[in-house]
This record gives sequence, C-alpha cells and structure tokens, in this order.
Amino acid sequence: MNLFKLLDSAKSKLLENDPYFHDRTGLILDILRTTGAVPFKRSKLNGGIHTNVAAALVIAHEANTSVDVTTRRAQTIYDLGHSTKVVGYLDNMVEQDLLISRTNRADGRLYLGNILTTYLDQPLAA
Repeated sequence: MNLFKLLDSAKSKLLENDPYFHDRTGLILDILRTTGAVPFKRSKLNGGIHTNVAAALVIAHEANTSVDVTTRRAQTIYDLGHSTKVVGYLDNMVEQDLLISRTNRADGRLYLGNILTTYLDQPLAA
C-alpha cells in the first residue's frame, strides 16, 4: 500500500478509541526508538510523526501488505502534507532490518522485517 495512504490512514486511526491498535502502535514505536530508527532525543518535537509512522506500520501489517515508497522527493512529500523526515526514518529502518528493501535504502516496495512481524503477530497480554 502506498506510504502516504498508510500515513493518512494512521492519522485517522490514531484518533479512534481503539486500545488494541494504540498498544500495538506503542510497541512498534518502542522498537523504533530502541533500535535508533527514530531518534528519542527530539521525541517532544517529532513524537507525533514517530507515532504516525509506527501506526502506519501496524496498519500495513494488519492489511498484510507492503509499504510502497513511490517518491523520495522532499517537495512532493511536503506537498502531500507529510514530514520530509519520514523517508529518513524509513532508511534507518532498512539499515536496522526492520524493513526489507531490494536496495540499501527505503525505495520501492518495503516489507516488514522479522522483528516487527514477530512482535505484531503476538497477542498482547491482558
């Protein structure tokens, strides 16, 4: 699924009262911060972007689909209403094997790596 559609869906889904989705998003966000895929130092400033990216990954997993990066052009990303930092975060995830790419950067069709799918496949403890 297109990255920007995922990010838009994530933004809407985060506004819903769905504790299961929020817990899974929090889990993925913790993994992203722990591995350094998203920085923890600026989480007050960019925490919303980080959460949105984590939620987009959860939605991709729930839909059993890939994350398709159709453009890396900063102006296009900005025009679509998203942060230009997102591609850098995805690049970091590819480096950490959290996302699987055919190249060494976030470009084209990306698949969730074993770490993310393993955690997302586990039911959350009550």
